[in-house]
Amino acid sequence: MKRLAAIFLAVFLQGLLLLAPAQVDSTALKALDMRLDEYFRTMETESSAFKGGECDTLIASAGSEELRRHIALKAYYHYVDSKLMGDETVAVHLADRWLLSGEIAVDEADLFSARLYTELNRATLIGCKAPSLALRTPDGGEYSLNLASDRRSVICFYDTQCSRCKLETLVLKSLMEDMDYPVTIFAIYTGDNEEEWRSWMDTRFSYAASSVKVVNLWDPYDESGFASKYGVMQTPKMFLVDRDGTILGRGLDTDALRQLLDALISAEYYEYGSDESNALMDRVFEACGPELAPSDVLETATLIAQKTLDLGDTLNFKHLCGDLLYYLSNRRGEAFKEGTVPFLNEYVLGRPDIWSSSDDSLRVVGMASLMKDLLSRTPVGSRLPKGLVGVRMPKKMASDWKKIYRKGGCILFHTSGCPYCEQEKLAAKALGVRCLDIDVDSLGEVSPELASAFLDTFDLSTLPFIVQVGRRGIVLRRYLTLL
Repeated sequence: MKRLAAIFLAVFLQGLLLLAPAQVDSTALKALDMRLDEYFRTMETESSAFKGGECDTLIASAGSEELRRHIALKAYYHYVDSKLMGDETVAVHLADRWLLSGEIAVDEADLFSARLYTELNRATLIGCKAPSLALRTPDGGEYSLNLASDRRSVICFYDTQCSRCKLETLVLKSLMEDMDYPVTIFAIYTGDNEEEWRSWMDTRFSYAASSVKVVNLWDPYDESGFASKYGVMQTPKMFLVDRDGTILGRGLDTDALRQLLDALISAEYYEYGSDESNALMDRVFEACGPELAPSDVLETATLIAQKTLDLGDTLNFKHLCGDLLYYLSNRRGEAFKEGTVPFLNEYVLGRPDIWSSSDDSLRVVGMASLMKDLLSRTPVGSRLPKGLVGVRMPKKMASDWKKIYRKGGCILFHTSGCPYCEQEKLAAKALGVRCLDIDVDSLGEVSPELASAFLDTFDLSTLPFIVQVGRRGIVLRRYLTLL
């Protein structure tokens, strides 16, 4: 639908461009505005970056200065007036790119509007770090509002004389007492009537909820600059801030705040590696064909990022990326195993900005670190140790180990009673492969120190484990199957 709308709009623009500038009259511009309104509606669910890019393309496609100015101002004011959270980012982008840069000439009124709008909104766009403020506490002390903490924060600017504030604070109190969200509410009074302020503290910002924490603050003379830093031209104005101080929501009412908090909390309890997600990953990798390569793992993760993270959908990225992590933790085979570490480095361990909550650390980052540690033991291209430091091998094993080291061959770690292990041993014998068999269970009973040394040197989390060694002990391949 969006692509068809874009084509339709482009064709309409081309029709206008065929006319002489004098012929682009009010009737033609009115028709253009109708097409633009239709196109803006088709883009409502897209990311801010996508909307901004599309608007840039439309403005640049207009051949005359008059049309570029008209489309730029139409788009800018559309996103200024939009009620959709996040569209402020598009308005600021358009102001910077086309109006304030002088790329197109606009009158002083439009230029003033763009300057004022960007000044009041730039610092508190979604994804920005919430500005710090120096405020006053009810006892007259100083309070530095720094929103990076172990809890999410709600900033609520209000005025006791504001009729909407009177309603919104009552609805907010009801929500917090019903849901008892684990958040800190910074209730910031923007007026100067201390008596009314204290009355609201005792009534509207006093919650019967064990998890909700309220911090009452004020700045009657705006010495902190909160009005300009947070764009507080009217009240109420409410923001939701993540634990790392990043703004997640702005211009919220209580219902929008509830939706955001419910989505965030449900995301934290998302079940990674469910049967449904594993079935989905099976289908994804089956589509790679019978000869799965290690690079297919990273390419799959990159595709997930392009369809989610690159479009601003962090939540779905975390769900799908976490599902992939759990899926890989249970996969056998060389391609899956060797392809996991690049994926971990780029999309899990390499993105602390995404995996930043305590739940992420526990269920995702911790698992990824453990997997990387195991998978990084004696990697391809490294040299097999001539012996295990501080531990003596049995005479026969030591002799076979030296032969493998000098001439090459395979080391097959297995366990008693494992049908997969037995099949691999039979395959090695049938193929005539020079192979050193090591029964991990039996070795653990005879020589626990040697078994422990092997566990520290190789990834023996899943057996059988077969490593192919070239001459002079170079590790050529791991996680092989000889079947």
